[in-house]
Amino acid sequence: MSAALNSYDYAILVLYLIATVALGFWVSRRGMRTSRDYFLGGRGLPWYVVGASMVATDISSEHFIANVGAAYKYGVVLAAGSWNTWIIYSLLIWIFLPYYYRTRLATMPEFLERRYNSTCRYIFAVFLIAGYVGGIIGGTLYAGGVALESIFGLNLYYGLALFAVTTGAYTSYGGLTSTAWTDFMQMILLLLVGILVPVLALAHAGDLTSMVNEYPERFQVFLPPTHRPFPFTGVFTGFLTVGIWYSCTSQHMVQRVLSAKDEWHARMGVVCAGFLHIVTPFFFVVPGIVAFKLFPNIERPDQAYLTLVKTFVPTGFKGLILAGLSAALMSTVSTVVNSTSTLLTFDMYKKLKPDVTEAQQIRFGRWSSTVVLLLGVVIAVGFASTTTPLFVKVQNIFFYIAPPFAVVFTLGLLWRRANATAAVSTIVAGFAFTWLLDAVLFPQIALLSPYNTYLHRALLAWIFSMAVMIVVSLLTAPPPAEKTEGIIWSRRYAALPAGEQLRYGGWKDFRIWWLLFVAIVLSIYGFFLWWRIQHPW
Repeated sequence: MSAALNSYDYAILVLYLIATVALGFWVSRRGMRTSRDYFLGGRGLPWYVVGASMVATDISSEHFIANVGAAYKYGVVLAAGSWNTWIIYSLLIWIFLPYYYRTRLATMPEFLERRYNSTCRYIFAVFLIAGYVGGIIGGTLYAGGVALESIFGLNLYYGLALFAVTTGAYTSYGGLTSTAWTDFMQMILLLLVGILVPVLALAHAGDLTSMVNEYPERFQVFLPPTHRPFPFTGVFTGFLTVGIWYSCTSQHMVQRVLSAKDEWHARMGVVCAGFLHIVTPFFFVVPGIVAFKLFPNIERPDQAYLTLVKTFVPTGFKGLILAGLSAALMSTVSTVVNSTSTLLTFDMYKKLKPDVTEAQQIRFGRWSSTVVLLLGVVIAVGFASTTTPLFVKVQNIFFYIAPPFAVVFTLGLLWRRANATAAVSTIVAGFAFTWLLDAVLFPQIALLSPYNTYLHRALLAWIFSMAVMIVVSLLTAPPPAEKTEGIIWSRRYAALPAGEQLRYGGWKDFRIWWLLFVAIVLSIYGFFLWWRIQHPW
């Protein structure tokens, strides 16, 4: 059932792989003198690379299968996950980013030690490393390999080996500089490939306006609270939990921001990522809805993208699709490998050996990148040998991690009274309560059962974690002054440093572009709210 490939298609894939590895080595040709050169790109990334890398990291090859399938089944509501970044990115730009950048943080666990204690740092570091290796690297390699095998017939194990070797070569050698610049190239390819399939499909299905009128239920963003899995009560509260954790506190996303040339480039990079998130739903939602119109009887929605590629993409262009899906896989894996290596180096190795030299840190980073990638391959092979959907279960771990850590980070920056005892208590109690919601309360209580989605469970876990953090903080001693001095957010964080305000005035003012980004998203939601009123549940 795979889409047939010819020699031209394979040639495009080979050329893409060669170009990616060559770019990765070329941008890092000047060498790495310090650990921050290797792990933070020498703080020299321009805004467009920061933004493209953030979004390329977020899109993996299996997204083209699962997201198109979800859009086939549920419609445009799937785009809300991307459009809601206006809330999360605004929080990152105005609250989290200024402190992170001005204090020259290297890792997110480092913040927890500064603000609370080393226990919080190690707990967060361990959870991130385990989740990255098992959930993202291993899971992405496996799911991406399956996607490429199902569409193009590439052998799963050969594909895993090919992408591990090519990705590992430039990631281990060049560190974040190689990772970020190859992400930039891959994002350009993803934009091209992402547009190709919906344009070709629309050419046969007709314009979107007719489909809006023909299938109004597929163009609903505000769905009932009992809808599974996208109730509006969960879709528009997810930023409090997974949104803050993923985009504002997770190493693999924030590390790009920390590597910007200056704070303006960091903030503009996030704004750039926001504009790209307005566009990227077009890659998944439109193909899903078009597939529903043209092929309404597909037995498995996950086959929708494959059906479109086989039917509408001409021979020769399938290689471009293959290269694009490969780019999505490699950008995610390379970014997370680099971030995992950073955590291992700064939060484990350097803590155990405080007198370690810069050269030793870089060497450890390269070796740990290689080991992490190999572990990911082993886990991916393990996924392939079982019938249990382990990847889905591993991904659910992030919904355990997100609520308590989102609370701990947010209150750590906003509330002076938050202390270490409360932070540790919130982490432990938050995990336990999330398990209770998942295993007992929602499945067994009749009042909650109709609302049993991970989004609702995460929201309740966030409310519980917030309550624990506040109550325990008030019942225990306030934190020492050194744990809050210069950390708690104030108005001075909202403005750029004085020197940058002078350099980046006028049309370069990031606030203009941020307001435009927010205005576009709110206009989109305004349209769908009007559509909801015209077409009630």
